[in-house]
Amino acid sequence: MTILDLPPTPTDANPVIVPGLLSGLGITRRQPDPDFQASIDAELTESFEAYCDRISKEDSNA
Repeated sequence: MTILDLPPTPTDANPVIVPGLLSGLGITRRQPDPDFQASIDAELTESFEAYCDRISKEDSNA
């Protein structure tokens, strides 16, 4: 069995990111837009993580 003979991943599985894979491929993480980050810091905009936390709390209270 070789690496290419691995069984397929289920369609509903989370993607697997191997540490160092992106940098090994020369792909760098995108930096957030400074203006967008400033609006998050000023609490004018909600980050994705904050949004997920907020709706999770609302769902648990329902």
